[in-house]
Amino acid sequence: MFSKKGDAAVLANLAGAPDRYRTIAERLHAIIRESAPSLEPIVRWGLPFYTRDGKDVCYIKTGADFIAFGFGEDLNPAYEDGAGMHPLVWNITSLDAATEETLRGLIRKAVA
Repeated sequence: MFSKKGDAAVLANLAGAPDRYRTIAERLHAIIRESAPSLEPIVRWGLPFYTRDGKDVCYIKTGADFIAFGFGEDLNPAYEDGAGMHPLVWNITSLDAATEETLRGLIRKAVA
């Protein structure tokens, strides 16, 4: 598996996002790094992942018609005991203060 580590590698990857999603992608990266600076940013399989102890905590995926933010299954902060469904991925259409704060809370919970 080929991977590149570090903020520069992730930001270079996100620079290739479609124009309408690039700013959101770069802001998501900043939110992740601010909320959980101990996570290691890495690009693998063409996607920015943020890992801890070799486990995927979260990732950003851009496409021609979407930008998605998701968590790994092992450290999913949205998991609820007894629930039959668990969100793993959110389609991000915009970032306002409330959405950013929700993301920060989920990221902090995932690394707690």
